[in-house]
Amino acid sequence: QAIAMEVDEACERAGGRDYLELRASRCEVGIAGCGSGKVEGSVRLSSGRTAVAVEVKGPESSPSGAPTKPTAGRDGLLVTVRSIVRPISGLAGEREQDLESKVVSFVEGILDPSCPPRTTVTVVVQILSEDGSLLATILNATAMALVEAGVPLFGSPVAVSIAVADSGTPRVRLDPDLREESTCELVGTYAYLFVTEGDQTGASVVQASSMGRSSAETAMLALATAEKAAEAVFHSRRGGEE
Repeated sequence: QAIAMEVDEACERAGGRDYLELRASRCEVGIAGCGSGKVEGSVRLSSGRTAVAVEVKGPESSPSGAPTKPTAGRDGLLVTVRSIVRPISGLAGEREQDLESKVVSFVEGILDPSCPPRTTVTVVVQILSEDGSLLATILNATAMALVEAGVPLFGSPVAVSIAVADSGTPRVRLDPDLREESTCELVGTYAYLFVTEGDQTGASVVQASSMGRSSAETAMLALATAEKAAEAVFHSRRGGEE
C-alpha cells in the first residue's frame, strides 16, 4: 500500500517499493504456541521479512494483594499489564526488556475503561525473524491479539515505522528494513489510537520512540509522515471490515 504525501518523490527501494509504500504483510490468528498456559488470543504477523508471534492471556483475576493503582495515564483503569518478549534465539537481554516496557505502555494506552478491574493482561511476544520495523510489527500484532482475545480497546490502534535519511534534503522511508535503518539518521516508531464518535474520527499518539540524531524539521517530517501513513492504514482496515 502506497501512502500519498508530498514529502518525497516516488523512488523504488528493495523489492520495488516506493519510499512511502508498506511491505507486504500477512496475519494469522489462533496460532497459540509461543507462550504457555491458557491463551485467549494469538496472532502471527509478518511485515516483509520481519515476523512475530503474539499471545494474550487474560484479563485474569490479579493475585490477592496485588497493587490496584490506576493504569499509567488512564485514571480509573485498574488493570495490570505484563509483557514478555523472547528473542529469535538465546536469552532475553536489555533490548527485549526495553521492548517489554514499550508493549506495556502501548497496551495501557489503548485499553478501554470497561476492561474488568483488578485483572491482569499478559502479552507474550516471540520474535520469529527480523528485517526492520520490529517494534511497529510487535505493536500491531499485540493489538490484533488483544482484539482476538476479546479484550476491550478504547479505539483502533495502528503503529508505523519511519526512517529519515538527512543528506541535504530529508528523505522519508516508510516501513524501513534493517539496511535502511542502519543508513538513516532517524528511525522512529509511532503508535496512534483512532477513535470514532458518530461520523467523526480522531487520532491521538499513544506511543512514540525514536533512535538517532535529527533536526526539529526532520523530527516533524517523520511525525507528519507517520500520522498520514497510520491514517491510511486505519481507513484501509476499516474498509476491509465493511
